[in-house]
Amino acid sequence: MNDENATTPAYRLEGVGRRYGSGNGAVDALGSIDLEIGSGEYVVVAGSSGSGKSTLLQLLGALDRPSSGTIEFEGRDLGHMSEAAQADLRREAIGFVFQQFNLIPTLSAAENVEIALDPSGLEPATRRRRCAELLDRVGLAGRAKHLPGELSGGEQQRVAIARSLANQPRVLLADEPTGNLDSRNGEAVLELIRGLWLGEGLTVVLITHDSAITADAPRLVRLADGAIETDPLGRLASAGTSR
Repeated sequence: MNDENATTPAYRLEGVGRRYGSGNGAVDALGSIDLEIGSGEYVVVAGSSGSGKSTLLQLLGALDRPSSGTIEFEGRDLGHMSEAAQADLRREAIGFVFQQFNLIPTLSAAENVEIALDPSGLEPATRRRRCAELLDRVGLAGRAKHLPGELSGGEQQRVAIARSLANQPRVLLADEPTGNLDSRNGEAVLELIRGLWLGEGLTVVLITHDSAITADAPRLVRLADGAIETDPLGRLASAGTSR
């Protein structure tokens, strides 16, 4: 990461809203969100179903565009990027981890990670070496040849995390990453994500409804009805709240 990116916030949202539909059937998933996330921060976004947290994550991941306001990633306005530029940004800078592991069942753990490196243009030997390094990093060096069906839920999520790191992202966006795991595996996955944050300086945004996760959050942003309800460490006020 260059010096400019080190001082520029990872994300800056001003007056960001997202409306679906039109007329009487319109639904405001997000109201007017003001939020700043520093480079290298670990932010947990919590809220009940329908609070807008998944919509917020989609906007942060350049998977959707705001209906109003501006959202910047490292100083670049995501809302005015072309589709191709957004795709390049996702490939080069952002890693995604979802509640569903989304592994290809007929491919081994190593192949599921390696497939994420296909657009990189790396030589096959380099891809395989990178894949082995990633699986070792998530504690699965000995399970590289196993199919997803031969892995536990926690191991499958570790493969998914390894895959999300294939492009050496600066940001990791995690959508309910422990939602399909038991408590023991869930804790292990959270410890892995925290270790990546501490060890590699990733910016991490994790959404959850799990109170056990929010209790240990370095920074907690709580959403309700499409607005920020609480953000004690926030650098910007949201939805008319002053600090």
